[in-house]
Amino acid sequence: MDESLTDRLTSTDLSSMNGAELLAHLDAVEQHMRNLQRAKLALLEDNPQIVAQRPELRALLEQLRSLNLDDTKGT
Repeated sequence: MDESLTDRLTSTDLSSMNGAELLAHLDAVEQHMRNLQRAKLALLEDNPQIVAQRPELRALLEQLRSLNLDDTKGT
């Protein structure tokens, strides 16, 4: 994942944004979070031998599988 995108999204000054800009920023943050969660899910699914050894990874895998990680809004 692009660490610079994460840095940019988390360090953006929101104080001067209007409503439309804030909504656009929130949409970008939500999209990036879904991308990160999809990457984490793929990593866990690609490594079942490691997940099988760690109960906390099994729980995380189940949690991620239960999320709607589609790119559609309203989820």
